[in-house]
Amino acid sequence: MNKRVVLLVLVLAILTGCSTARFKAQADKEVYEIIRHKQEVALGIDGPFSIEQEKEDPLFGLPLRQTENLGDIAAEQVVLLSLPQVLEIASINNRDYQARKEDVYLKALDLTLARHQWGPILTGKASTAYTKKSNDETVGGGTEFGFTKVFADGTKLGAKLSTNLLMHLVRSPREAASSLISVTLTKPLWRGAGKRIAQENLLQSERDVVYTIRSFAQYHRTFAVGVASAYYRALQGRDSVVNSWNNYQNLILARKRSEMMAVAGRLPEFQVDQAKQNELRAQDNYVRAVQSYQQAIDQFKIRLGLPTDAAVALDPAELTALRDRGILHPELNADKAVNVALAARLDLLNVRDQMDDAGRKVDVAKNGLAPGVNLVLASSVPSEENKPGIFVTREGTYSAALDVDLPIDRLSERNTYRRTLISLDRSVREASLFEDQVKLDVRDAWRKLQEAKASYDIQQISLTLARRRVESTTLLLQAGRADTRDLLEAQDALLEAQNAVTRALIDHTIARLEFWRNIGILEVNENGLWQENYDKFFEQGGDEQ
Repeated sequence: MNKRVVLLVLVLAILTGCSTARFKAQADKEVYEIIRHKQEVALGIDGPFSIEQEKEDPLFGLPLRQTENLGDIAAEQVVLLSLPQVLEIASINNRDYQARKEDVYLKALDLTLARHQWGPILTGKASTAYTKKSNDETVGGGTEFGFTKVFADGTKLGAKLSTNLLMHLVRSPREAASSLISVTLTKPLWRGAGKRIAQENLLQSERDVVYTIRSFAQYHRTFAVGVASAYYRALQGRDSVVNSWNNYQNLILARKRSEMMAVAGRLPEFQVDQAKQNELRAQDNYVRAVQSYQQAIDQFKIRLGLPTDAAVALDPAELTALRDRGILHPELNADKAVNVALAARLDLLNVRDQMDDAGRKVDVAKNGLAPGVNLVLASSVPSEENKPGIFVTREGTYSAALDVDLPIDRLSERNTYRRTLISLDRSVREASLFEDQVKLDVRDAWRKLQEAKASYDIQQISLTLARRRVESTTLLLQAGRADTRDLLEAQDALLEAQNAVTRALIDHTIARLEFWRNIGILEVNENGLWQENYDKFFEQGGDEQ
């Protein structure tokens, strides 16, 4: 008999010794399968998803390259990051981005529990006890295995098999064993009855995962546009440094030329002083541009989750590529853009679906005011004495009952019902307001895009004129038909025009990305990259090629 006790203890040890790694793997498998399916439902895609972070340095394996001299800033060996590399690093390394991905995982994890409640749920318990009393010693043990299952209409089925064993160890050793099978079926007939009512919590959990995936996709688009904007702005700062340095060098030459002309008696001394002042101002502007650019780079490293002393720089070839391509301008009027957004914006789809949720909850709360009427069927069948595997159905107990909970006290349910009505009204108003806000966002983004295009066109003309002005003023000064101030003003205008063209180009690039995001059609992959396959929205011919 003691061998049975030992065996029972061994079984308990095995059951409680399951590896925690196995539980993690099971959770990941189930959650990632849910996310994969819900991505197809919410986004129409089946992309990879994981919250596991890479342990190695995101810069590991990337080649070091020699930078160009940036004014009086010496060249150095750094990792030159292209825009695709930056977007990928940000998707891997950014802290807020990782937290948002974990929100998706946790919401899907909640759904696994909501689904689990609909069973079947298996349970098992075992116990052993040693007792000494007077001249008698006993060892007792018991097991209980069962399952519960909730059906779609709210019907609950429960079954349980319990076995008890008692062994006397002294005096007249003997044992007693018995088993009992019990089954209970509870079917709601009014309150809580029907799939629409019974499975409301499960349905809401299913829909919440879709909402979270949509929200993350919308966030991912905003995140990618934000990273790209910061990248281009930093490159704009670098270009400003280059322009300021070139202007500073030109003014040094202008000052030297003025000094030589003054020595020759061809230029008054006060114009030499003007040249010196402009040179000093250009030097100060260069120093300020360098400081601003370096500050922007450090802030950008933090955005990427990199230390501020990381040996990285932004690839100037990305700005060169922008210039070579020119602007890509969508030929899409404001009204059509709004219509696209009303059909495609993920956050708007969430708000509309949540309004439907509020309507369903009114029906559920209304059902909660009804009487509780449950049909309960139960049976229990014992085993023969000391034969726990043989059950005697004739000695079983069988019952059928109708439990009625009269709606006498329904204050809590009444308040819940009234609260859901108010929530429904609020959700209708919020959906209307959100739709208006989407329209406003799209129209604002469209106007900014038109403004950016007009500014770019104007600044291109201005740059051409500024270059021509410097050339003609230089010739006139050499011929004695212009003074130094004219040349200094022309060079200042050229610097301003050069910076303005770069700013307008980047303004339009960012405005275009924000426009696609605001109308809901900017598709971003898991690495943060996007493809602008919107040929039907672009002007035919021109800079977009």
